[in-house]
Amino acid sequence: MTTSRRDIVKGAGAAVTLGMLAATFGAAWPKGARAADSAKGKNCLTVIYPAGADVKFDADYYRDHHLKTIMKLYGNTIQRFELRKAAAAPAGAAPVPYSAAVNIWIADFDAFNAKNKEHGPTLVKDVPNFTNGQPTIQFDKVEGMMGSAATAMKLGDACLTILYPNGDDVRWDVDYYRSHHMPLIMSLYKKEAIKRFELRKGDTGQTGGKPAYIGSVNIYINDQKAFDAAGAQNGKTLVADVPHFSSVQPKVIPTVIYGVG
Repeated sequence: MTTSRRDIVKGAGAAVTLGMLAATFGAAWPKGARAADSAKGKNCLTVIYPAGADVKFDADYYRDHHLKTIMKLYGNTIQRFELRKAAAAPAGAAPVPYSAAVNIWIADFDAFNAKNKEHGPTLVKDVPNFTNGQPTIQFDKVEGMMGSAATAMKLGDACLTILYPNGDDVRWDVDYYRSHHMPLIMSLYKKEAIKRFELRKGDTGQTGGKPAYIGSVNIYINDQKAFDAAGAQNGKTLVADVPHFSSVQPKVIPTVIYGVG
């Protein structure tokens, strides 16, 4: 029998389950947060891990153990699991404030929820083995895709992870982005430069309130030289279009696919 959204919201067990989910990825739900409320109807989980002088994030352990353990336990409830490691900053530049980005595209939320209730405690125990940082966790809705299928993305592929910070007065028009800005980028950069483009809108944060990022974009790069050349030629055109959909400047994180499931 399929669990209804109302049952998920009301069920205390579901709330505990999503609380375990937060802890699984290195965070804890604040007291009083209704984890179930913040998970209903979403199809992508986004996790951004910070970097810093005292922050540990072991990408090798995550890839070789934590990711594989999750995929083994959760199986086909997950459509795709992607770990992307932040690229090192160029010489002379400020350190990158992020360690990694994780996206988990959920195939079946009810089944995923049941698996998390069963296996959450096991995964929670594993978190200190790869991080002591406090990540940003939110649920997103996929709003647009262009280019190759997600399954065509492979280890070592470069991905520009773009995050639009949220706030009380932030304007971010996902419809304009999907219908105009994304096709504009693809028409200017072409498939020689961009392999895949995915647009997501933030739905809820880990406490059930506003997500930290109102929107996010994954641009998977097909050829770095072609991508850089297209940027040099068309950057001004794209910058001029930004005010049509956003009142906030995004955070841009160059990443590389480091693990997939």
